Amino acid sequence: METTRRRIRLRMALVAAFAMVAVLMVSAQADAGGAEVTTGRFATTQAGTDAGYDISGVAIMVRLPVGDDGMTKVRVLVRGLDPNITYPTHVHNGTCASGGGGHYQDVTVGPDGFPPGPVDAVNEIWPFISTNLRGNGWGAASHGHWARPEAQSIVIHAPAGTSIAGARLACAQLN
Repeated sequence: METTRRRIRLRMALVAAFAMVAVLMVSAQADAGGAEVTTGRFATTQAGTDAGYDISGVAIMVRLPVGDDGMTKVRVLVRGLDPNITYPTHVHNGTCASGGGGHYQDVTVGPDGFPPGPVDAVNEIWPFISTNLRGNGWGAASHGHWARPEAQSIVIHAPAGTSIAGARLACAQLN
């Protein structure tokens, strides 16, 4: 029993160290190239707690001055989810304190001239998270635009097919 606990603590420490090294490396590259880096830690929402989750992890968003429109890359690493599931995960336009707001969109007006714009992985930033046997997971997304300042948080939603599908399970405030 104690050996298992030690292994779990060691794995958690390794994951945290990996995440911090990744953040430091990207930050150093960004400082040299005019990029903007924001990071955050995931915290379980009330809906997530009510559903029995204890989610933690890290998120990083890197906005790069590439081409005419720039580029945005998002990476997330989490633990505490159910095993072998893909979780819908999106960049949101509000703070975690305000519930995350709605999905951040590059184009905010649809072809009919009314909001919202297209709801798809091209217009929105979707770093969907796939988990392993232990409920640890990661996700990534890259987009051909510089995300505006209203891209403030990343929200993990409950997957389709569950009784709480779409519920906001965890949020990472990007600072």
